[in-house]
Amino acid sequence: WYQRRVHGIGRMRRVVIVAAKRTPIGKSMGVLSEVPAQKLASIAMAGTLNSIKFPAKDLDEVIFGNVISAGLGQHPVKQAALGAKIPETVNCMLVNRICGSGLISMIVGAQSIMTGYRNIVLCGGFESMSRVPHSVYMRKGMTGHTKLNDELIEGLTDAASGDIMGLCTERVAKRLNITREDMDNIAIRSYENSIKAKKDKHLEKEIVEVPIKGGVSKEDEEILKFDKEKMKKLKSAFMQNGTITAANASKISDGAQGILLMAEDVAKERNITPLARIIAFEEASTAPGDFTIGAIHAAQKCLKKANLTVKDICYNELNEAFSILPILGQKLMGLELDRINVFGGAVALGHPLGMSGARIVGRLINVLHAKGGKYGLAGICNGGGGGTAMIIERLQQRPQPIDFHL
Repeated sequence: WYQRRVHGIGRMRRVVIVAAKRTPIGKSMGVLSEVPAQKLASIAMAGTLNSIKFPAKDLDEVIFGNVISAGLGQHPVKQAALGAKIPETVNCMLVNRICGSGLISMIVGAQSIMTGYRNIVLCGGFESMSRVPHSVYMRKGMTGHTKLNDELIEGLTDAASGDIMGLCTERVAKRLNITREDMDNIAIRSYENSIKAKKDKHLEKEIVEVPIKGGVSKEDEEILKFDKEKMKKLKSAFMQNGTITAANASKISDGAQGILLMAEDVAKERNITPLARIIAFEEASTAPGDFTIGAIHAAQKCLKKANLTVKDICYNELNEAFSILPILGQKLMGLELDRINVFGGAVALGHPLGMSGARIVGRLINVLHAKGGKYGLAGICNGGGGGTAMIIERLQQRPQPIDFHL
C-alpha cells in the first residue's frame, strides 16, 4: 500500500509512532472536572514530547481532535499548544469526526507525512465532557420564556432521527439477537481487565499526571467504582427491558491523549527508535442508526488494504462506546474475545469523545509491547453513521513511565 505512487510526489513514506502519553481519565464531574479541556490537551501534548525529550520547536504541525468545542474559545488546539510551550510558529489544526476524532487526527497527520508535506506531527484528542456548556439562541429580539439546550445531549444524539445514541444501539442489538446478559458480561470483563492491568502496572505506562486542587490525578477514576452485583440489578437506560444500562455503557468522562508521528526516515536520522509503524488505516460510512457497525466495516476494509486477515492480528482495541462493540467484533468479524481490549476498555475507563480514537492506539501500543504481539488493530465507531480503523506493527521496547509536570 505504501509503495503506491502519489501524483508526481513519488513513493509514499512510511510513518512511525515514536511517543504516546495520555492524561488519566476522570469521571463526569469528578477529579478532572475543574480542569479546562485545553489544559488537559496541553498536558497530553507536553507529556508526549517530554517522554522522549523531543524539542517542541521541531514539530511541523499539531493536529488534535475535539467534538463539543462550544465554550472553548477561538482555536482551542492552538491554545493547548501554547499551553504546552509549543512555539507559536508551529501550525495547529482541530478535527471533528465525533468519537473517531482522535484517530482521524492521526490519519490526517500520517497522510501529510506519507506525501512529504510534513515530517513530524503531534496528533491526539481531548474532551472535557464535564465542562460542556448549555446554550440558548437569542440573536433575534424576543419576549417571554426561552429554554437552554444541553450541548452534551446534542453531541450524543443522532441528528437524523433525533434519537439518543443508546436507543440506536438497542435497535442494532435487537436485530442481531444480542442480550442484556451479553452486554453485562462484556462490561464486567472490561472492568476486571482494567483492574488487573492497573494492578500489574500496565496503565501507569500510558499516563502523565494532571495537577488538581490539593494534589495530582494520576489514575483512571471510573475503574475504582466497579460493583459487579449492583451492575446486574440496574434497570435498562433507553427502553423497557433493553440491553443497555448506565453501567454497561461507556461513561461521560474527561481526558486527553497525545501521539507523536514521524516519517520513518526522519526518525532514523534523529536516532529515535519508534514504538510502532502505521501499516494501514480506513474509514467506513453506515446509516446513522447503525453507527456501531461502522467500526467493524472500517476494520474489515483496513485488513483488506493491509493484505492481512483476522488471524494475523495479535490484539484488537475496539472502543467500547457501548458493550456491543466487542460482541460485534466476534459476531461480524470472527474475532476472539481474549484478543479484544485485554487491558479493559471504555466501559471501565470512560469515553472522552475527542480523545478516544487516539487513546485506543496508545493502548494498543501498550498491549503489543506488554504481550509481545506484532500486529494490532484499533477500531472506533462514530455518531452520524461510520467508523475508523488503523493497523499498527509493534517495533521497539516501550519506555518506562515518566516523572513530568507542566
